[in-house]
Amino acid sequence: MCVVVFVIGAVQTGAGETKAAGHPAGFTTPRDMWLKDVACANNACRQVEYFAAARPRQLFERYTRLKWACWIYTKCASMSALSHCNVFKQILVPCSLFGTIILSVSVCNPFVSLGQRNVTSFQGFLARDSKLGNLDSAMLASVRLKQWILNLACILALYLVVSYSFFPSSLPRIEKFGTKSYDNLKGLSSKEGRKAESLHIIVTGDELTDNSKKNKSSFKDDQTCRIPKLEKDKPEIMAFYSNPKPLECEKNSANWVLVDNERRLQLTSYAKEKFGSSVECDLEFFFRVNDNRLRQETIKQFAIGSAIEKGDYFLASCRAGSSQWKGALMTIVPNKDRVEEQKKKKQPDNWSGMNVFFMGIDSLSQMAYRRVLPKTVDYFENVMKGVVLNGYNIVGDGTPQAFIPILTAGTELELPLTRKRFKNANYVDVYPFIWNNFSDAGYMTLYGEDAAAIGTFTYRLKGFKKQPTDHYTRTFFQKTEKMGYYKCFGSEPQHKSWLRYSKEFMERYRDLPRFSVMHHAILSHDDISQALIMDDDFTEMFKTMNEAGDFDNSIVILMADHGHRFAKLRETQQGQLEERLPFFGIFMPEKFRESDKGKKAFENLKANADRLSSPFDIHATLMDVLHWPTEEQLSAPQNTSDRSLSLFRPIPESRSCDQAGIEPHWCTCLNWQDAFKDKEQQEISQKLARTVVQVINSKTEPERSLCSPIHFSSLEDAKRLVPHENLLKYKNVKDADGFVPELSGNTKATNALYQLKIRTDPGNALYEVTVHYDMVANSVEVDMTAISHVNKYGDNPHCIIDKNYFLAAYCVCYDKIK
Repeated sequence: MCVVVFVIGAVQTGAGETKAAGHPAGFTTPRDMWLKDVACANNACRQVEYFAAARPRQLFERYTRLKWACWIYTKCASMSALSHCNVFKQILVPCSLFGTIILSVSVCNPFVSLGQRNVTSFQGFLARDSKLGNLDSAMLASVRLKQWILNLACILALYLVVSYSFFPSSLPRIEKFGTKSYDNLKGLSSKEGRKAESLHIIVTGDELTDNSKKNKSSFKDDQTCRIPKLEKDKPEIMAFYSNPKPLECEKNSANWVLVDNERRLQLTSYAKEKFGSSVECDLEFFFRVNDNRLRQETIKQFAIGSAIEKGDYFLASCRAGSSQWKGALMTIVPNKDRVEEQKKKKQPDNWSGMNVFFMGIDSLSQMAYRRVLPKTVDYFENVMKGVVLNGYNIVGDGTPQAFIPILTAGTELELPLTRKRFKNANYVDVYPFIWNNFSDAGYMTLYGEDAAAIGTFTYRLKGFKKQPTDHYTRTFFQKTEKMGYYKCFGSEPQHKSWLRYSKEFMERYRDLPRFSVMHHAILSHDDISQALIMDDDFTEMFKTMNEAGDFDNSIVILMADHGHRFAKLRETQQGQLEERLPFFGIFMPEKFRESDKGKKAFENLKANADRLSSPFDIHATLMDVLHWPTEEQLSAPQNTSDRSLSLFRPIPESRSCDQAGIEPHWCTCLNWQDAFKDKEQQEISQKLARTVVQVINSKTEPERSLCSPIHFSSLEDAKRLVPHENLLKYKNVKDADGFVPELSGNTKATNALYQLKIRTDPGNALYEVTVHYDMVANSVEVDMTAISHVNKYGDNPHCIIDKNYFLAAYCVCYDKIK
């Protein structure tokens, strides 16, 4: 079709040029033709706009780009008219194969050739339009000859496009993430193929296996809470991400001093080379009075090479001749008296012997964490063998509602009033913080956040009256923020100092058990893309500590408080789900998870990863670190009437959001709904059913001499799995504390699992299948392992049994057709 239209266009254009010299009546001027094509191009651009906005590069991984471009060309006689359309250029230029074709097509129009000689832009072309009428017939004849030659070249190029369009068997299958993507499936001229051809079909589980392994989906059918399966690279979500700008801390004045591994103040290589031994420094140590006030103590001319003994946090004011430098530093200085006090304490009789090392990052859903910290996640999962909780669900809005249940097993409303705007508010010291339990068991403790202005317990709440843990970083960051230090501490990124401090805590108390909770917010709180800046440094820290043995007897928790809460992101279904499903991973040391004590707990942890869990459960899990469960407790399912369940023990599959303390508008568990309830859902279900038949026929196509194609007969039942109605209605919170939900949103369920019962002919087969439908991308994912032939097929497939047993569920032999 493309070639036919192209040739007709060429003939018509050529005929028009024959009359050009005299400008007879009815002659179409170059300007008229151009404007007509521009209008067509604008229309084509609008129709392609969605695909460009989604994911241009992903679009090119699919063969549909060929069909799109061919269609657009048949609509527009002059492909050069599309040159002003940025969207079209964005889509086509990256494709090497098709880019070549487009370049050849773009010079096929004779006026482009003229334009190359006479104009440099679209505006210039219009400005010079009057000159074109004065061209002599010789020039036009020359142009006409060039046009025909170029048209022949374009016809050959478009012939390749048409060949690919009508002979998909010559098109290589695209494999990505273990799936195979098909835009056309062989052997289909039936109505099923025509009905489903507008869908992009993704087939997974493509290797046919034993029927006993079929009908598997991303969740267990008997599990009450069905955890949604989210896409990491979903186009509507990726639109909120960008490549972050480097911090460029090195553009600041180079740092002069640092604290080495022995806690001694040393000159940096820069200061040594530039100033030698002439550097003198005064150190101003600062200490906590309360959460809002500090006191300072200064040591004049602190000797370079001397150990830091006074405290963790200080400013160094250095000078060498007329040059000066000032910077903030932090380091772990053990409190000797406190160390001796903790050594005298006894651990519980059933103590696990494990340290606890929390590393939190603000505002990253599990998918976001995987997007911006891929190296960190890869090392955590594949090298350290950490377990990520796919069913970890938040219980409230904001960071306090994430940490309060973890650290206290309660909610802000259940605990004593601590909101500072109330006169009778308590300090948060009244909370039963779990670090007190660990301190009583002889642990050294650390709690730190790097964003003092929005501290979890100080922004809305009254804060701590007494310092809550042995080391408490608010003292440091309260000072540095007032000095204007945020993402950089001089020439060093802030997060590097923060990571080093976390590492030092684990190293400098090797003779004592340690409990550490550190939460980073400076980079990711306002822009999740900026977390990418930390990926290499995070990975390096985990690698260094792991290889040094710092995690040999430590439970390591890598977590986020919640997903990001962009207003626009919340308007999408996946955005709402991601906000409620933050990253949460737990690592158990290899020796411990292989020991008699830890083996069963590790098995339970892996099983619980795909079950519903919440911050309340983390508290119970941490308590098990102090009081390790018995063998009987590790084997028996926990009572779902308890809100806090340990992840080291079996969590029942029957657990619901209500039992886990999760309100409906926060609950991500999916619910089955009747897909026949309205006309739109009926049409979608019918379309998906025909697509499944199309996929089944593609599987039997290689054996078409034995197996008949099957045809859609009827849809017996259809259900779809979607989020709770209140989750989709959730828009924001009405009150300042985040307790009262505003359920006025109108987010639509654009992604859903459909469970279909399909009857086909011949053979009167009844299939049950679960497919994933993405309404935005207009794609359907068919998992071959989730297709089950539920009625008896008798000897219908007798002709294929011996040759390919696994096709039996889909095959009806020709001699069995009545």
